[in-house]
Amino acid sequence: MSSDSKQFEKNIYGRFVIGEPSGTFNEKPRLARQPGKMSHRTDWAADIARMGDMLVMGASLRGSMHYGLSTIRQDSFAVGSDTGTDDCKWIVAAIADGVSSAEQSHTFADYMARQAVLIVTAELNSTLPVTLHNIEWSKTARRLVEISEEFCRNAAKRTAPEEKAEDINNAAPGSFTKKWATTLEFGVIQASTDKPSGKHEFVHVTVAGDGAAYTLNRRLGWNTIKAGKKQTGTLASNAVLSLPLSPVDFSVSFGYLRKNDCFLLTTDGLGDFIGDGDTSLGDFFRRKLPKCESLASFMQIADVSLYQADDDRTIVMIKWMD
Repeated sequence: MSSDSKQFEKNIYGRFVIGEPSGTFNEKPRLARQPGKMSHRTDWAADIARMGDMLVMGASLRGSMHYGLSTIRQDSFAVGSDTGTDDCKWIVAAIADGVSSAEQSHTFADYMARQAVLIVTAELNSTLPVTLHNIEWSKTARRLVEISEEFCRNAAKRTAPEEKAEDINNAAPGSFTKKWATTLEFGVIQASTDKPSGKHEFVHVTVAGDGAAYTLNRRLGWNTIKAGKKQTGTLASNAVLSLPLSPVDFSVSFGYLRKNDCFLLTTDGLGDFIGDGDTSLGDFFRRKLPKCESLASFMQIADVSLYQADDDRTIVMIKWMD
C-alpha cells in the first residue's frame, strides 16, 4: 500500500475529508444557468434495494466544481433486474457520464443508462442463460451503440426544419457529439444461487468510456476489473470515445462474487482517484463501503472530499447480504 493511502479522513462540517479538501470545498450549491431552459436538475440521485441475496445502493452527485460553474450534474445510473422484483436471478446496473462539452449530455446519459438496463434484462429473459458466458455481450453492446445513434438522429429531427431531415439521416455520428455525448458501462450480477459454492457470477461490459469496475472485500482488499485514469500528480488525459461514436471493440470481463464481496461501478469522478485501490480514496472506501448498509451513510461516503476530486461522481455498489 502506498504512502498516499495512509491518510486518514477528517470530518469538516459533517463531510468526510481526506488530506486537503478539494479546491472547491467551500463552493455553495446553486442552480445551473440554462438560459431559456428549465433551470433545475437534481444535484443528487440515490436509491437502495434488496434483490435476491444482494443489497444494491447507487448514488450520483453533482461535483463541487459544477457548483462554481453553475453547470448541472451530467452523470447518471440505472438499476434493474430480470424480473423487475426483488425475487430475481440477475441484477443489472449501468452508469453513464455525460461529456461536459455536450449541452444535452445529461439527458443522453439518463436515456442510455436506462436503455442499457432495459436491453440487458430483455436479453437475459429471452436467453435464460445458465451462465453469463452464454450471451454474446459484444453484440449487446453494439445494439446499445445503435440505439444511441437512433436517439441522436431522432432528437435532431425534432428541432430541425423538415427539409433538413435527409441531411440528418445521412450525418455521421460524430456530428451529434456537440449536443449529445456520454460514456456507458454496465454490469450483470447473479442475485441468488443454488450452487454449493455460493459464488455469484458477474460480467462487466464497457460500451464506451473511462469509468471503473471493481470487487472489494474489507479483509482482502481490491480486485480491479477495469481501472480509471490514474491520478499521480501529473496531467492525465481526459480524452474518451463517447457514444454515439462507435468503438472498434468492447471490453468484457467475467468473474465471481464471494461472501463478503462487493461489486462496484464508478464514473471517472471516483474511479480516477481509486486507481487500483492503492490510494487514499481506495483505502477510505475499503474501510467504509463493505460494512455500509444505509443509503444515508452510503451517500456521505460517496461525498468524501479530497484534492482535485471535484467532478461529478457516480457509484453503484452491489454487496452480498446474510
